Amino acid sequence: MGNEVARPLSAAERWFWLVDQLSPANCVVRLRVQGPIGPYRLEAASDALVAEFPLLRTTVVDGPRFALSADPHLPVLHRIVEDPDEWRAVFDEQLAEPIDLATAPGRLIDLCWRPGTSEEYHDLILVLSHVLLDGRSMTSLGWRLLAYAFGSVPPTVSRPPIPAPDDLIPPAHTRLLRCLRTNITGQLTAMARRPACLPGTPPPLPIRRTRTVIRTIEGADLADLRARCREHDVTVNAALVAALANALGELAPRSAGVAGIGIPVDVRSRLDPPPADDEPGMFTAVVPTFVPYGPAHSLWDAAREAKTQLARRLRNNSDLTALAAIRYGCPRSLESGRRTIELIDRRAPWNVTLSNLGRLDPPETPDALRISAVTVAGTNSCASALTVAVATFDTTMSITFCYVDAMLAPERIESLADRTIGSVIG
Repeated sequence: MGNEVARPLSAAERWFWLVDQLSPANCVVRLRVQGPIGPYRLEAASDALVAEFPLLRTTVVDGPRFALSADPHLPVLHRIVEDPDEWRAVFDEQLAEPIDLATAPGRLIDLCWRPGTSEEYHDLILVLSHVLLDGRSMTSLGWRLLAYAFGSVPPTVSRPPIPAPDDLIPPAHTRLLRCLRTNITGQLTAMARRPACLPGTPPPLPIRRTRTVIRTIEGADLADLRARCREHDVTVNAALVAALANALGELAPRSAGVAGIGIPVDVRSRLDPPPADDEPGMFTAVVPTFVPYGPAHSLWDAAREAKTQLARRLRNNSDLTALAAIRYGCPRSLESGRRTIELIDRRAPWNVTLSNLGRLDPPETPDALRISAVTVAGTNSCASALTVAVATFDTTMSITFCYVDAMLAPERIESLADRTIGSVIG
């Protein structure tokens, strides 16, 4: 298999591992493939994926540290469904089902509808641990798996392992004083702004469960949204953040203010050396934004403010420094970290994240590949009550509102999702 990953978990990886011990930290993507998939193709593709990427051949052992698995594999589970919407229940179940990193990095579930007929399709649900990788890495692996399943020849040699993502941050952004300054400034800013969050009290981490509400923006509506964003000189992501802030504001006790929304940023292009675009790993840092809502602010005013804040923080490399700062505060073990994790969970100044993976382009394959839908999601664990996961494929933008069950009534989340979408397509 060549070189393997055998090292202690980095601080960022260890943080998610600690959280995962208390509440599952999973990334999930669903890919709907029209037509048949040949016998054992998914198993062969899973094996090829594991053979290519050394990170997928690891287990997490005491330390915690990565070690080569005695049985490297990504299990594939097959099921014939009788309800075309059954994938929705399975999708939510997989957000709550722990991944045993002592045995495998995740799992692939194949839900087949009407096999052997002209109506056959497969909902493939790929579930991977957030301890190992981020949302963009997960979707890249999903495309890679489909490429192998539909005829692409896997490489004959495993990729070489790369250093931990934390160790690729340029030294200028990892110094203690700079990390402390960034951390303290961020906390003081949040305290001063008093941002609106998703209201309610989340259940304790060990019994916390994430459920989803899914919306789409399609065809002409998506084209119109892009055109209006260009007209107002904002990104689609900024418009979505502004719309979400407006919806959160309607749940807040104050009729005007700011909403706290975290935006995950892909940092891989600024690491040294930068990893390949399709290399799996933890290559994101979350940047907080404080977006105005209320009658004095239009959607486009709020979107410009979100865009300006994000650009300023990226110019200051606040994302890299925040990622580097984890090394100075991450507990060494679950015993020492449980209280820290629970304290952060209770006192986090904001609890909403909007993660936009952008436009996803399918792989080119020798055999015909017809994908009709892509849906992404992530669990809410420490300091998180609502994660809005966005992915655009072809002419459809899929928006998944991943929320903590029992924190708010499901109909209130449905209403929040409708208000968010209504703001950008109205």
